[in-house]
Amino acid sequence: MDTLRALSARLDEASATLTVVSHTVTASDPAQAAFGVDAPGRPGEIGRALHRQWTTATDDRAREARAAAGRLAAAAAAVREAADRYTDVDRAARRRLTGEP
Repeated sequence: MDTLRALSARLDEASATLTVVSHTVTASDPAQAAFGVDAPGRPGEIGRALHRQWTTATDDRAREARAAAGRLAAAAAAVREAADRYTDVDRAARRRLTGEP
């Protein structure tokens, strides 16, 4: 059961890491000015389009990281539950074999 508990702990750590990534991936987005959105004419249009694309892409990655973190947390919980059930079965078998009620 220790192996299963260690695995669930590692899955929890991975989930926590992805949760942090999901928050930080958009926190370091460059300002609009870095894309030249204020430039006149076509360069400004391109800058605005690039900034929209950048924002959309980083928002999508953040959403994907949050979803993956949730799946990892669910997997960790399932592994922990399996470990608990194995422990319960082992206890019941031990009691039955030793004649305990």
